[in-house]
Amino acid sequence: NKLRGSIAQLYSMRQVIPKKLKITIYNAIVNSQLTYAIPVWGGFSQNNDSLRSIFLLQKTALRNLFGIKRESKYIKGHTKSIFNECKILSVYNLYNYMTLLHLTKVIRLQEPTFLCKILKLDTEINHRHNRIYQPSFTLSHYQNNFCYNGPKLWNCLSSSPTFCESITTAPSLNCQKSRLKEIFLKMQRYGDNTEWLPINRFLELYVVSNK
Repeated sequence: NKLRGSIAQLYSMRQVIPKKLKITIYNAIVNSQLTYAIPVWGGFSQNNDSLRSIFLLQKTALRNLFGIKRESKYIKGHTKSIFNECKILSVYNLYNYMTLLHLTKVIRLQEPTFLCKILKLDTEINHRHNRIYQPSFTLSHYQNNFCYNGPKLWNCLSSSPTFCESITTAPSLNCQKSRLKEIFLKMQRYGDNTEWLPINRFLELYVVSNK
């Protein structure tokens, strides 16, 4: 509800805000709410698109802010080009991005200890080939949590270090941030600007298609 109210404000703002400030306004009003604790609540999968309603709100926010007009009476204006032009990550890729960043902090700091134990970060096997232990959950509900998706994303990147620009072995957190964002922006640019594809949000599909 808070996000909906924020998006409604953008419609009245678009006439008075210069284009250069629109991205700043978007980040302050919308992006800040989307990224808050997203590794905890934002898990999704090919069988459970739990972020779809939020993604629709995110696109509405950009339509309101940038004045994207309808293609026709029944077709809303396409937003993919604005995402790519302004280097804005979709909520799917915000989840991917923030989850990997938080996992990196856990690895570097070795805390909180309970997560290190769950992910077995202190065992030798996790240092081989840059891979992390992925807990086994039988219920699909638990497969959308941080402990399952974090290692899954990390191991996906590790499987193709050349293509992913050695993200998992970046020398610093700042270096990893920039490399991660670039790879997810490349994912979003895949295909044309009129259609969102599964490969635009699922890292495993993108990595496999480019091997």
